[in-house]
Amino acid sequence: MASSSANIEPQNEIGHAYRFTPLPQSETEHDHNHQDQPVSFSVESTNTRPAISEYSEEIFSISARACEMIQDLVGLTLLMMLIWLPLYKHLGIPNKDPVPPVFVLNSMYLSNFTTGTGELSATWDAKFTVRNTNVSSIYFRSIYFTIFYKRNPEHALSATSSYPFYLDLGEYVKLHLKFTASDAKWDDNGTFLEKYGLVEEMGKDKAKDGSLNFGMQMNVEAIYYGETWVSDVIMSPHCEDLTIQFLHNNDSGRLANPNRNFSVPIQWKPFSFF
Repeated sequence: MASSSANIEPQNEIGHAYRFTPLPQSETEHDHNHQDQPVSFSVESTNTRPAISEYSEEIFSISARACEMIQDLVGLTLLMMLIWLPLYKHLGIPNKDPVPPVFVLNSMYLSNFTTGTGELSATWDAKFTVRNTNVSSIYFRSIYFTIFYKRNPEHALSATSSYPFYLDLGEYVKLHLKFTASDAKWDDNGTFLEKYGLVEEMGKDKAKDGSLNFGMQMNVEAIYYGETWVSDVIMSPHCEDLTIQFLHNNDSGRLANPNRNFSVPIQWKPFSFF
């Protein structure tokens, strides 16, 4: 018995769906022997895509909007700079000379002082007070201390530093620092003190008067915050004639003239954001 069949192919790669429609037959042909019938089909695309020109127009439109936004942003930035820079120059500069904070050496204790064979051993234990008396706020970024013999800063014996801190108007901070002779600024051969004869000189002064004179200086970097301005500040406090009086000819002594105020040279420049 003959049968009629049609081979149906699967969908193609771009998603076409095939729809098959048999050809019309007459009644007589339908009554005759069944033979294979020809099959025709039509194709309809189920995947619709916009034209290439439409994509090009859309990309061009996006690019134009982006350019307009960039132009607006640049224009707004320039306008803000024109307004801000004159205001910054007017308000960003202090209208009077800087007034330094108050630095006070409250006390100093010298221990383990020994000299011999060109070497020095000593420890200075010092307490300070720093007070802000004149500006809204001060940020002390760094403070370096150097102690030297008599009045010559080149004859540095020891150095140390403090942690950074803020002081608002009327506030103060107490610092407790230690200097040791091992922190001294030696030369390349390690004979700085012996080269200038300082060890021998200090030994003789102690034996003669039972006392020694020292000096101290600081290098301070800070930021002053005023009402409408900000400024970088450099200070160099210093204090001389710090007399250590030894106790009963031993190796320890105390500051004979405590609560000494430092002289504080100061300079500043406008704080720059650019």
